[in-house]
Amino acid sequence: MDEGLVALVTAGVGLVGALGGAAMGGLAAVRGARMGAETTARATIEQARTQERAQHEHWLRDERKRAAVLMLEAYDRFTIAASNVTRMFDLEIEASADVWKAHCVSMNEIRTAYFPLRLLGPARVHQAARELWQLIEEYHHGIQEWADGIMTATDATRDGWRAREKQQRYALGRAHSDLIDAVSESLQGDDAVSHPTETEQHEGPGPNGPGPSSSCGSGRT
Repeated sequence: MDEGLVALVTAGVGLVGALGGAAMGGLAAVRGARMGAETTARATIEQARTQERAQHEHWLRDERKRAAVLMLEAYDRFTIAASNVTRMFDLEIEASADVWKAHCVSMNEIRTAYFPLRLLGPARVHQAARELWQLIEEYHHGIQEWADGIMTATDATRDGWRAREKQQRYALGRAHSDLIDAVSESLQGDDAVSHPTETEQHEGPGPNGPGPSSSCGSGRT
């Protein structure tokens, strides 16, 4: 082989090698670009999910706070209305229609305020609200019994009602404090939304809202 042919072959081999290297380099560049795009996409998706979670947590915290405030405000109105009723009973007279109506309105407000807390949770707040709700219902049943027998009850029966009402007021105060503590802890923490238990899912609403049913009467004259 003469020197010219050797030079030509050598140049050809070098050209093929250069083209192959360029092709491999281009493929690697494409692959690297694709991997970079995928990494960027994953980071963007994760950032969006993080923002969505943060927005949801912020919304949930606001809704829980709003629901708790409604429940606590309704409880304050209930205690005032119930005290007005029992004050008249202490005088051994029937509650006036306006006083009894105010008490019934406060009961309905409690029932309405309880439902959002049941849905939003978290578990400890739901439990505390449920315990307070049940004590309120028991207290109301006691007042109803007192109202039905105010004019015919003996002194011993009245004394029994007063003693029971005093114990129930104490229990209500404790449950109210427990709810405040649970709400404060929830707003400072990262509790998850609680889901009603199987029993609660089958618990039907009462005639005036969720929870055990109770009558408030049509008023006293």
